[in-house]
Amino acid sequence: MDIDALLARVPDFKEFYGVDELYGHAVKVADANPALCRLQYVGSSKANEPIPMVSVGDGPESILLFASPHPNEPIGAMMAYFLLDELIANAELRKGRTWHIIPCIDPDGTRLNEGWFKGPYTIRNYAKNFYRPKGDDQAEWSFPIEYKTFKFDRPIPETKALMKAIEDTKPSVMYSLHNAGFGGAYYYISYPLEKAYDTFHRLPTERNLPLSLGEPEVPYCQMFGPAVYRTNLVTDAYDYYEKYGKGDPAQYMFGGASSRDFADKVSKPFTLVTEVPYFMSPKIGDLSKIGKTRREVILEGIERSRKMLSFVQEVIDGTIDELHEGKILKDAAAQFTKTLAKGLEGEEKWAKEADGMDDEATVAQEADALYINVFYKMLIVSMYRRALGMQVEKGASDKLAEAYHKLDEAVDGWAKEIEEALKYEVVPIRDLVQIQYGALLAVLDALGK
Repeated sequence: MDIDALLARVPDFKEFYGVDELYGHAVKVADANPALCRLQYVGSSKANEPIPMVSVGDGPESILLFASPHPNEPIGAMMAYFLLDELIANAELRKGRTWHIIPCIDPDGTRLNEGWFKGPYTIRNYAKNFYRPKGDDQAEWSFPIEYKTFKFDRPIPETKALMKAIEDTKPSVMYSLHNAGFGGAYYYISYPLEKAYDTFHRLPTERNLPLSLGEPEVPYCQMFGPAVYRTNLVTDAYDYYEKYGKGDPAQYMFGGASSRDFADKVSKPFTLVTEVPYFMSPKIGDLSKIGKTRREVILEGIERSRKMLSFVQEVIDGTIDELHEGKILKDAAAQFTKTLAKGLEGEEKWAKEADGMDDEATVAQEADALYINVFYKMLIVSMYRRALGMQVEKGASDKLAEAYHKLDEAVDGWAKEIEEALKYEVVPIRDLVQIQYGALLAVLDALGK
């Protein structure tokens, strides 16, 4: 398979498409190619918007892709948009395969992010128009699960749609099209697939995007190779909190099981997630030593997080009863703030007790702990700021207006701190789509599919 030749066919996208564009394109492609495509609706969103899935081809290998499993992550939606056209044009890609593509699994949440989809692409504009559902409202993380003391049995409509898609297609390869916000490139896969790693590493570096070589996204990640991890299961999180948390581990869980947890019970597909960011800094891939231990750096990052979360919790406690606008935003921010703050105890214990913490830290690890960490928590703070802003527009008390301006200034301050420390760049959308698409091609090649 000539992966580079296939990647060259990706258009030079200049902006992210919204739900109407994604769904409209899917229907148009299916209607124009009835001999190759089948359009079905696998379910509806909480707001009763039908969720389309387009199936292309009729080969025995079933490949399922779904975009926007988190609605602030539209890179995969652009890949899905391109791939629908590419599958019609490229008979070789269809050979022996049936592709099933959901262009956006969470239309309601995606619409709440469209304020930044057309730019400007800055961390400020991203944060100030950002929305991510609270844990039990995420399409990716509200599958049913029962494990030890933890039980979740309230799948949301979008998750039910995804459950139907998985059960109907019984995929042998499943691609949950996530992406990161700030950092480098990294991957999650079901099991080791060493034949794909060279391509995994080559794709970002050829596009001047560093691999994410600092701390993993969560402490319980199992590394297969540099920037390549085993796909996390919800049971991994439970076991981590059982070891490092206090009391019942179930209290730390923020939703249900993942698509991989569920798919393992249906067809045990090879699962792939390619995490690529909108914003990057060379420091993310810098393995130079900094003269501090990994423990010192992580604990400094935890203290920064604790101060941020305490700050926003104080604002939430003082205003939430009077805040009536932006309910979906305020509820998500309030849940994330409490969950993240509670999890800091376990992170602190992990940093003090886990193996490897006396190793000298790298520039990449420091960037993750002190600045990337701040970036992601800034997004949570900004959701509550956004809800307050909606209230101010409709008419608010002096207390709510003051809280809004307080959070707005804080977000600007954190953004400035990140800008000065990391001097970030914006990654071209085409590069990001090519990396996600190339990773899938590398997996299919390595699996012999």
